[in-house]
Amino acid sequence: MAAARCKVCYSDSEGFIHVAYVEAESLYEAVALAVFHFRDEALTSRPGPMTEFTVALDRPAVEHHVRLKQVTKWAEHTTREGPAGVIKRERVRALLG
Repeated sequence: MAAARCKVCYSDSEGFIHVAYVEAESLYEAVALAVFHFRDEALTSRPGPMTEFTVALDRPAVEHHVRLKQVTKWAEHTTREGPAGVIKRERVRALLG
């Protein structure tokens, strides 16, 4: 899949909505890139494992809801998808820290 521009957002415990725009090749990579950017900023509330993210693709218009816990679980090491899958998972793990 080619990289797509994505809008990734979540609502914190105080009801504030945080938005990041990223270029990603997968849904999980989009969340990981956004979390990387959110953690880099001085936010009062950081996303946790049960934080639900909304991921919207610019083209075609598609929206997904994903919990950080799902992204973390997906990023666990496996060789099931071959070398390309290993590299994708390593990248997501590195972004999540």
